[in-house]
Amino acid sequence: MKVVRWLTYPECRPQESGLYMVNRKLNNMYLTVLSYFDIVTSQWYDSNDRESNIEWVSAFNPFKVRYV
Repeated sequence: MKVVRWLTYPECRPQESGLYMVNRKLNNMYLTVLSYFDIVTSQWYDSNDRESNIEWVSAFNPFKVRYV
């Protein structure tokens, strides 16, 4: 098992668009959720709904989630 260091957002941004695991603050709680990052708009979106962007992303896992 590898140890992964999460990168702080917005100081660091993903290199490419795709699905990432992010830490998100919601109602004074931090949740780990799957989110989509769009490199063109520099916005995080809900993984199921690309029309609704999400706020308060504090960190992300630098490895993309890939479907097999």
